Amino acid sequence: MSVPHPGGDPNANLYAQLKRDVLDCVPQITAVEYVPDDIEATQLRAIFDPARLDPPRGPNSPELTVKWYRQDPHDWFRINYTDPNTGFHPGWHQDEDHPDLGRAHFQYSVADTEDRWGITFQHETPSLVLWEIVEELLEDVRPTYQYANEGP
Repeated sequence: MSVPHPGGDPNANLYAQLKRDVLDCVPQITAVEYVPDDIEATQLRAIFDPARLDPPRGPNSPELTVKWYRQDPHDWFRINYTDPNTGFHPGWHQDEDHPDLGRAHFQYSVADTEDRWGITFQHETPSLVLWEIVEELLEDVRPTYQYANEGP
């Protein structure tokens, strides 16, 4: 069960900044959309080209969704990746779902495996946190957890 964010509206300027400064700069991402639209944006959706991922997967495009609420003392966010080709679903959350894990946690599920643990970020600036997450997704998370249960 998911705990709803504690309130407030998403910051439209923040979403524009995250789109421009991070998601539009990732070569594996072919499109970034405001959901439901750029006027009432409650999240961002980044679409990956499966052929640009290493290793490539397809034919369906994986997605990264970003929900971020600015607030004191700590922002609330959920950043989730979904690969419809493999059923792999990792997420980076800073919310109240798992207080035993600390302020932020990472979780993933694939096939019949799932796990979660507390994490910390090197930065606090939203765009730098998102960069950390995208780099970790592409360089560590996909190779380590998405393919760990596959045979040769």
